[in-house]
Amino acid sequence: MTEPAPLAETVAAIDAHGARVQGMFSDIARGYDRANRWMSLGIDVLWRRRAVAEVLPAGAGAGGARPRILDLCAGTLDSTLELHRRYPEADIVGGDFSAGMLAVGEAKLQGPARARIVAREMDAHALPEPDASFDAVFCAFGARNLSDLEAATREQLRVLRPGGRLTVLEFFRPRGLFSRTFHACYNRTVLPVVGWAATGNLGAYLYLPRSIGAFVTIEDYGALLERANLRVVGSERLFGGVAGIVRAERPGGGT
Repeated sequence: MTEPAPLAETVAAIDAHGARVQGMFSDIARGYDRANRWMSLGIDVLWRRRAVAEVLPAGAGAGGARPRILDLCAGTLDSTLELHRRYPEADIVGGDFSAGMLAVGEAKLQGPARARIVAREMDAHALPEPDASFDAVFCAFGARNLSDLEAATREQLRVLRPGGRLTVLEFFRPRGLFSRTFHACYNRTVLPVVGWAATGNLGAYLYLPRSIGAFVTIEDYGALLERANLRVVGSERLFGGVAGIVRAERPGGGT
């Protein structure tokens, strides 16, 4: 049976790189979750659960207001649904600039999740959200695909409330011997083959390993956040440094 064509994008990318990435993700959307499960043997699910465990800062939702969380580069809403399971009382926006990825994700929204989650097309470099409107911003495996990391970081700071928290789960550029060896072997052999088998798009899974090598280290990313006036409150390496979690807060919240 012929697969339906990817949905047309309605959010323009900021440059040619962004447009290529946008089209690539819409093309692989229907097999994206399957590829992730196969390639990680389900470990990506455990990493997401670990990352979302401390997304909301203390005091979020005080006074009866519902906490608000932005899941940025939300893709097929795997992380968005994990956030909902962890914080069922929160209102969550799952934002991504790939119409195809969000369409796959919206099909997963059932019951209470449909009432609490809104999927919205958006570009991370110009978020269509008011200043200081979220208690938390979460981003899993999307930061390294951004065309301008510093501009996107400024946008994340802008939409966070004082005291709000940014949490990023990412494949940072490896530095340790184990993580560099793992990336070199796995990403150049297993990842392209499994990704192609799951999605039919070999080019996407040749790009993704390159995006890791071209990204910043976890230390450099923490320094970038500090320059943007976000205070790093913790970082954690996963599986010997293959992936990492960085948490930061916008200054100005109460104690």
